[in-house]
Amino acid sequence: MTKTLIQGALVLVENDHFADVSLLIDQDRIAAILPNGETVADAKPLDAKDRIIIPGLVNAHTHSHGALARGGVPDDAILETFLSGSAWLNLGRSHDDLALCAQLSAVELIRKGCTACFDLFIELPGPTVEGTYAVAHAYHDVGLRAVVAPMIADQTIYQALPGLLDSFEGPQKKQLLR
Repeated sequence: MTKTLIQGALVLVENDHFADVSLLIDQDRIAAILPNGETVADAKPLDAKDRIIIPGLVNAHTHSHGALARGGVPDDAILETFLSGSAWLNLGRSHDDLALCAQLSAVELIRKGCTACFDLFIELPGPTVEGTYAVAHAYHDVGLRAVVAPMIADQTIYQALPGLLDSFEGPQKKQLLR
């Protein structure tokens, strides 16, 4: 038996409301949304009473700004190296660039089975309302539910990682202290 009928839960439908419906699962995919109480002869019933179902995968931590930087950092780069150079990969992007990054990320996520994400994007030199709207509208246009928020920090990587700044000397250190 490859079919399962999930019954009794509130299910998010059409990305905007919950409904008292049943989900017919066939070979690990949602095959149908049925009125609650309807049965399917060859499906194993699964009671989901007092549950909420939001179909799909959720990527709870993504950074859409990285979509245009793919290949711009060596595969063997450690996180600290990547972060210290990432500003150069993202500086001076227009709102259209931010939207394109979000669209590319949304398409990639959808292809991997995601239906929602939480995107912490970078807009440099600082976040704007317009940039946030550009990212949010891009996700909406592609059809992926998204929570978007600009990624900001109150410390540089050199301040946040103990000992990193001390590893620099002379003019380099003075430049980093600015």
